[in-house]
Amino acid sequence: MNDPNGMAFLDGRLHVFFQFEPDRPRWGRMHWGHASSTDLVSWDHLPIALEPDEHGPDRQGCWSGCLIHDDDGRPIIFYTGVARDRGVRRATICTATSDADLIDWTKSEAGPVIGRAPPGIRPDRFRDPFVWRDGDGWAMIVGAGTNKARGAVVLYRSDDLTTWRYAGPFLTTDDVVSARLDIPIDDIDSPCWECPQLVRLPGIDVLIVSVVDRAPRIRPAHVVAFTGHVEGDRFAIDGAERLGLGPDFYAPATLTAPDGRRMLMGWIPEDPPAKGSTRTWAGALTLPRVLSVDADGRLRIALAEETRQASGPPSKLPDARIEDGERWARTFDDQHFDIRLTIVPEGAASIRFDLAGDAGRVAEIRFDPRDRQLTVARTGRVMVAGRDPHGTKVLPKTADGALHLRLIMDGSILELVADDRVTATARLPDVGGDGRVISCTPIGGACRLTSIELRAFGGRIPDVAPA
Repeated sequence: MNDPNGMAFLDGRLHVFFQFEPDRPRWGRMHWGHASSTDLVSWDHLPIALEPDEHGPDRQGCWSGCLIHDDDGRPIIFYTGVARDRGVRRATICTATSDADLIDWTKSEAGPVIGRAPPGIRPDRFRDPFVWRDGDGWAMIVGAGTNKARGAVVLYRSDDLTTWRYAGPFLTTDDVVSARLDIPIDDIDSPCWECPQLVRLPGIDVLIVSVVDRAPRIRPAHVVAFTGHVEGDRFAIDGAERLGLGPDFYAPATLTAPDGRRMLMGWIPEDPPAKGSTRTWAGALTLPRVLSVDADGRLRIALAEETRQASGPPSKLPDARIEDGERWARTFDDQHFDIRLTIVPEGAASIRFDLAGDAGRVAEIRFDPRDRQLTVARTGRVMVAGRDPHGTKVLPKTADGALHLRLIMDGSILELVADDRVTATARLPDVGGDGRVISCTPIGGACRLTSIELRAFGGRIPDVAPA
C-alpha cells in the first residue's frame, strides 16, 4: 500500500482510502483500499472501493486523488486514471460516486472530467487531484511536472464538478525560487510535485506537496509545506518548510474533522520484500495527525488526541538525573508501547536517546539544547533503501529549555512527537528479539528525565527493567 487518498467521518468512524495492490506486496495496477476506525489506532478493512477497468482510462491503475461531498451531500471520489499510450503512462482525472455509506462506488460513464495534461506539463507527471468548494464554484489543484522537469501545482475551476476549465499554474518551482525563501533549493527541486493538499487555517493558507527525489532515480523523498494565501488563481507564498522530521513520511492526505480540526495521515514508504523473503506486506499509514498554527503564525503538527486515549492508563517510572557521560537505560519486553517524558537539560551540550534491539541500535534521537536542534535518524539496514535516513528541525525556544517527547513503538515503526508541534516517523530494521532497549546519554553536562509515563499501545503494558 502507499498514499492515503481521502478521508471522511461517518457515524463516529473515520474512513480512510488508500493506494492498494491486493495481490502482492509490490507496486502494480493500483486499487483504492478502504478501512475505518473509531479510535484512529485499530482499523477494520472494508471492501475495495476502486479497481482498474480492463479497457478503461484507468486500466494501468486507479492512482491517488481525494474524496469530497457535493452540496447535496453525495460522496464523490476524484482520482487519477492511468493508461499506457504508445509507451507513455498518460493520466486523466476520473470520478466515482457512492451512496452515503461509502462502500459501493460507481465510476462515471461519461469518462474522465479532465482528459489530458495542460500545455507545458508532461502527460506522465500529472496526477493526484485535490478539490474544494471555493466561493460560488469549485477548485481543483493537481500535482505536476513540467516539460523542463520541474515541480509544479496546476489549477482548474468548475461550476458543477463535471466541466472543468484550466486556470493555469497555481505554484511553480520558479515562484519559490523567486521568493527567496529560507529553504534549501534541494528541498523543492524535483521533476514532479505530487499529492498537493490545500489547508485553510486561521489567517494562513498552507499548500502541502510531496517532493519526488531527482536522483539517483525517481522515488518519494519528503513533504514540504508552503505557507501564504490563495490570491485569485495563484498561491502567494511567504514561507516554506519541511513538514515533520521524517525520515519515512510522505504523501499526506487531509480533511476537516467534524470538530473543526484539520487532520492528516501520511504514507510510510517501504521497499517490497526481497526475493525469497517471507514478508507478505509493504507499506503502512502513519497515525493521524492534527495540523494547526500557533499565536506566532508557526505551523504545529501533533498526533490526534484519539491516539492518547487509545494508549490506555499510564504506568509511572521514577525521575532520573543523569550525569555527563552516564547512561540511563530501560529494557521493554515488548515492541508495542507509548512512552512520554520530559528532558530537562542541566548543562548538557547534547542529549542522545538510542532505541536498540538484540542485534544493535535501530534509531537515534539527538537533542542539542543550546540551539534546540532535534535530529531523528534510523540506523542499520532498513527496508526503505535510497531515502535520507535522518531529519533535523530547530524547535522554538521555551522558558525552561525542556523538551517534551512522546515515542510510540509499534512493531517496526517508530512515531515521535516533540513539544506537541513536530512529528517524525521511522520504519526500523528487524534486529530480532521481542523487546527493545531505550537509553539516554547526556554529553558535556547533566540532564534530568521527569514525568516518565509508560502506556500500552495495542496490548498490555510491557514489563520494564534497568538495562
